[in-house]
Amino acid sequence: MSVQTRAKVVFFSFLPYFLVYYLVQTFITTSDYNFLTEIDKSIPFNPHFVWVYLTMIPVVGITLIFLIKRKDLFLSAIVAFLIATVILSFFYILLPAFYPRDGFVDNSTISGFLVELTKKLDGAQNTFPSSHVTFSWLITFFIGLSACAKKNKWLRIGFLIWASLITLSTLAIKQHFIVDALSGILLAYLCYIFSKKMVFEGLLKTN
Repeated sequence: MSVQTRAKVVFFSFLPYFLVYYLVQTFITTSDYNFLTEIDKSIPFNPHFVWVYLTMIPVVGITLIFLIKRKDLFLSAIVAFLIATVILSFFYILLPAFYPRDGFVDNSTISGFLVELTKKLDGAQNTFPSSHVTFSWLITFFIGLSACAKKNKWLRIGFLIWASLITLSTLAIKQHFIVDALSGILLAYLCYIFSKKMVFEGLLKTN
C-alpha cells in the first residue's frame, strides 16, 4: 500500500470524527454531568503542557501514513480508530460532560495564549472519554507491532512516554477530568484488541 493511498485512507477515516466533533461543539451547549473530583482539583494548572497536547493529531497522522507500513496492521489500526470514533461520538452526544474552565488563565506566556486558543477551538462539550488519550494510546499500541518498533525498542518506549505525556497534558491544561483520561486508555485498549482479532483473523480466514 503506497504512502498516497494510506494518506487518503487516514483522511477519510477521520472525517466522521471531525464531523461529529463540529456538530457536538455547535449544538450541545448544556450538561447535567460533572465528573470533577478532589484529584482533579489537586492537579495544578500548567499551560506549558499545551505543547504536548497539540502534538496528538500530527503524530497520529504521520505514524499511520509513514511508520505503519504492513497492510494488515494498517487496516487493523484504521478499524480501531473508526470503532473508537463511533463510541466516542455516542458518549459525546448522550453523555456530554463540561469541564469547568473558569479561572485557568495565563495571559503572560505563549503557552497561555495557546491554551486560550485551544479552548476556543476545542470546547468543553466532548470530555468523556478523552479522544486525545484514546487516539494517542491507540497509535502507541499499534506502533509496538510495527517492523520499525521491533527493530528499534526506543521507538516503542518513546511512544509510551509520549502517550503518557498526552494523558497528563489533558489534565494539566484542564481540558479533561481524570475519569476521561482513564476511560480513554481503557477504550483504546479494547478497540486495539477487538480490531486486531477482527482484521487479523479475517485475513487469515480469507488467505
